[in-house]
Amino acid sequence: MIRLVLLLCTLSVLKTYGQIVVYKDDKGQILTKSDSYASGRQTATTATYTQVTFLESPFYTFPVWQEGKVQLDKSGKELDCELAYNLVTSEVLCKFAGDSAVKVITPELFTINNTKFVRLQNSIAGLDYRTYFSIVHNGPTKLWTSLTSQLEPRNSAEEVKTRYYKDLNIQGIYRVKTKYYIQKGDREPKLINLSKKLLLEAFADQAQALESKIPNRQLTTNDVIDIINVYDSLVVANQKSLAHLSKEELFKRSLESQITYPGWVGKQGIYGRVYAGFDVDAQGGIQNVVILSPENIGFGFTAEVKKALENLTNVSPDFKGRYAVPIAFIYTNKKEKSGPHIPINRLPEDRVGDRQMLDEIAVPYVVTMPVIASREVWGYYK
Repeated sequence: MIRLVLLLCTLSVLKTYGQIVVYKDDKGQILTKSDSYASGRQTATTATYTQVTFLESPFYTFPVWQEGKVQLDKSGKELDCELAYNLVTSEVLCKFAGDSAVKVITPELFTINNTKFVRLQNSIAGLDYRTYFSIVHNGPTKLWTSLTSQLEPRNSAEEVKTRYYKDLNIQGIYRVKTKYYIQKGDREPKLINLSKKLLLEAFADQAQALESKIPNRQLTTNDVIDIINVYDSLVVANQKSLAHLSKEELFKRSLESQITYPGWVGKQGIYGRVYAGFDVDAQGGIQNVVILSPENIGFGFTAEVKKALENLTNVSPDFKGRYAVPIAFIYTNKKEKSGPHIPINRLPEDRVGDRQMLDEIAVPYVVTMPVIASREVWGYYK
């Protein structure tokens, strides 16, 4: 039996669980036995002690402790230790050689049972947090999984209906949940499920080309990997033509020459980034110019960009397609030691859609004046 002391989440607010034992019975079933203390009615301080049993385990492995490696920070080296990974609490428990004490650690990465878990930044509901992911497919576009375990009460567990498990007084079952994430390049991982609809949303920039290649059924991880490979090949093919327009000097020089940093805005230390969308038609004409980022009416940035694109001469018809271009208005005050103020706001991927993103164009504004409070404008979407 594998013994480990920790506090588990509870089935009800009246119960707390103490020492637990994770073991395998003679039928090969993994079970978790826990001390339970329920508040008594006799006095405010009395409590009733019982033992409760759950199917499966809150831990990633059985036995709970496994030989593994941890890397505590990005610049450190991997260290050997015994590991236990709690999927309920997302805690990594570690015992280093010669040290019997159990440490709760938050490493940058750890390896257990030849599976490597990496700690990545992720945002959900506007909150930044860090969680562990294991990679399923590595490439320009990655497929990650994260594992969690939830304790379900007895009534929802089909496994406890047999007489054998009823006799054990099974209270519930630990269910492992697998979440899948797509990560494009170094962008934030995006949660998906294995469905055609969400994959097309994740790959909106190539949705039209991928539509016929994704089966109309519940997908497997191998299906998703195949789709990722097709997506990456389409992106590479598009980037070949994209690079020509991005680095086409006449287009860049013409656009840069048309855009002026609004002087009165610069003198107030205001800077920002504008994303514009446009189409190149079959004759090479610039059509359908739209501002994709918040317009920030009154500062002049979006008006400058829109006017510049609308006044451009035709480009080669070979560049026919839909594009997005970022324009960074960069403010520098030579009296400041901090250097130029470069905008940090970026356009969310879903607002780019199926447009090809061009290289950013910088529009600088340099002054020498008493230091003032500078600020970036971005605003809100309509």
